[in-house]
Amino acid sequence: MNTIVALVDFSDATFKVLKQVHHLAKAFGSRVVLLHVVPMEPVVVDLGLASPTVMREASAKTVDQDAARLGELRESLAKFGIDAVTRQMTDGSADAVMEEIRGLNADLVVMGAHKHGVLYALFVGSVTQDVLKRMTCPVLLVPAD
Repeated sequence: MNTIVALVDFSDATFKVLKQVHHLAKAFGSRVVLLHVVPMEPVVVDLGLASPTVMREASAKTVDQDAARLGELRESLAKFGIDAVTRQMTDGSADAVMEEIRGLNADLVVMGAHKHGVLYALFVGSVTQDVLKRMTCPVLLVPAD
């Protein structure tokens, strides 16, 4: 196993994802790519009771802050001798994420599982679900709790 891609979002699941990636990379001598999608930011629009949620690209400040946090995660793996690099994306669509993973020639994808309600899955969907359904390499899903 040459390349492990770890999808990280700085949630509670991130530590558990890193722990699994550390064990696997050590066991197989794999290179690790920490892949993070900078989430879009909500814009406050007050139109009365039924105000829609409008999203916009993350600010440069948020992109920089997330890049710094991603660098800290890379350093935490490097302390244990893990060859790790970082990649950051602003397009969080499932297609863009899977294209990036394929471009990295991933042998394994490790990602955290998040619990959302049925309505969330119905209306918003989930990158996790799309990756699980459509990824051609093995995917390890790490539960958050």
